[in-house]
Amino acid sequence: MAKKKLEEKFIPEIVLTESKPFLSFENYGLQSLIIFVVVLVFYGNTLFNGFALDDGLVWIDNKFVKNGFGGILDILFHDSFYGTIGNNYNLAGGRWRPLSLITFAIENQLWGQTPWISHLINLILYASTGFVLLKLIRNYLLPNKPFASFAAVLLFMMHPVHTEAITNIKSRDEILSLLFLLITVLISLDVANGKRKPNALFIAGLSFFIALLSKENGLMFLFIIPVTLYFFSNLSLKKIVIQSLPYFILIAVYIYLRVSIVGFSNEKVTELMDNPFLLATTSQTFATIFFVFLLYFKLLFYPHPLTYDYSYNQIPYCDITDVWVIVSVFIHVGLIVFCLFNLKNKNILAYCILFYLTSMFIVSNVVFNIGAPMAERFLYQASIAFCLAVVVLSEKIFNSLKVNSSLQKNIGIGCIILISLPAGWKTITRNEVWRTGQRLGMTDVLTSTNSARANTYAAANYISLIDTCKDEVRAKAYLQKAVEYCIISEKIYPKFYTNLMLWGFAYSRLDSLENAVSVWKKAQLLQPNSGYVNQNLKTISDKYFNMGLSEGNKRNYTRSIYFIRKAIVIYAANTEYWYNLGGAYFTTNNLDSAEISFATSLKLNPNNKQAKQGLDAVVSRKNSK
Repeated sequence: MAKKKLEEKFIPEIVLTESKPFLSFENYGLQSLIIFVVVLVFYGNTLFNGFALDDGLVWIDNKFVKNGFGGILDILFHDSFYGTIGNNYNLAGGRWRPLSLITFAIENQLWGQTPWISHLINLILYASTGFVLLKLIRNYLLPNKPFASFAAVLLFMMHPVHTEAITNIKSRDEILSLLFLLITVLISLDVANGKRKPNALFIAGLSFFIALLSKENGLMFLFIIPVTLYFFSNLSLKKIVIQSLPYFILIAVYIYLRVSIVGFSNEKVTELMDNPFLLATTSQTFATIFFVFLLYFKLLFYPHPLTYDYSYNQIPYCDITDVWVIVSVFIHVGLIVFCLFNLKNKNILAYCILFYLTSMFIVSNVVFNIGAPMAERFLYQASIAFCLAVVVLSEKIFNSLKVNSSLQKNIGIGCIILISLPAGWKTITRNEVWRTGQRLGMTDVLTSTNSARANTYAAANYISLIDTCKDEVRAKAYLQKAVEYCIISEKIYPKFYTNLMLWGFAYSRLDSLENAVSVWKKAQLLQPNSGYVNQNLKTISDKYFNMGLSEGNKRNYTRSIYFIRKAIVIYAANTEYWYNLGGAYFTTNNLDSAEISFATSLKLNPNNKQAKQGLDAVVSRKNSK
């Protein structure tokens, strides 16, 4: 009997755990595979897309990126736009996001400018984000609820509002930032819950710093990380602060490096296209910001229509008394109140609210100007909270109706399938719009009808078509369409220099020289030292001058005077123009005008011997009368 008990004592205890078969919707492997398939189905057509929009700033025209491996050091130690436009950027605080540019430089070294590879990398990074997010939600945010976790991630992966972040190559900074931030949070929670040793925080810190090098969004995780530890671990507040301390240090290092490399400018941006609230009062600024928050909410629930441009005056300035502003204030104040009342009991909806509002805060224009009133890519990070909240609320509703878990799952699968159809259609068709910069510009102007920039860029895209157009009639139609869009833009914002520059170019290509001069003169008032405008005005004045010489050779002196005077109206500081005008007047015996013309020519160039001889001839003829 004693021997039997002794043997039983050493028999190991066998614990049988229920493993989920791969074909179960609760299996992580199958869920990850479905996420990957969703990414391919929804975004696979982007592999046929080229470069578009700001891809020129970060790649096509960026000399550092085009230098491949040799440009990486320059990328690290310069503003992100320096390789394209030098110091001519007009955004407060600069842009230091070297990581995405480094990946572009590597691609350029290995494959050259091959857009399908860049799009493929974006898809791989997007799918990887889904895998990490799924692991995070399954393990901590919705533990023991694998299907609900999967539903939340699928909603995130399928949301059409992400098309700008995924389809635009330039927006890889958004994808990289969120991917590494989620890795940081996952490892931090693993350590806090005893699943990893504390030295794993070194990897988390490295991931966090990489996220900061991708985009500034990571700064808000200085708040999100400790909040996440509070909600989803049993650490005391003191231990949460201690575990979060390395991230504070890393942010301090990041800010020091950023300021050292790109500096810090506190100057007010004076270009409306880069400072959307430049013409607004303080009350209008905050009222409009609240209205924009409501527009973001609308896009989360109903992502249509989508556009790349929300700049001035697509979203008109609002007043604090506007109905929709008041509605937005009530909604967001209500969310904050709910959050405060549910912090202590760690309600996951309170966490969603904190995650959403914190993510949106840095892109809200509340603290500093971000160069645009809103953009769809700014919802990329924040939409995680929305998708998670939708699933949590749905589950609470089902539970209140006493729907069993099996039926909940079936309803959930049905809802996901129903949502995937319009979401997939919207995403795939939106990806097509991003096929080329021309298609994007000429399509989205139909949505952003009140945007000065969208109308100007549409004009630019129509102008770009004439370079490959062999049909003169069609080319003329393109130019006329460009003029129409420039006129609309000018009505929205008369001082938009880029619009005036393009408008004048379209007129000049249509041989409408007087209109071109009129428009370029307006541009010249805005930027007197603009080499582009001044050179084009000089070209037209030379053209008029040559027309005047041609008419003079034909002894058509009245026409000759007419054209030379047009040249002088554009460029009055040309001594040759005045000399030849004096000659034409002298030939027609208009001696007073000839004298003035020769004298002006001499004033501009006292060494002009011909003008001196002309003036002497005028005086001589006058004396002989």
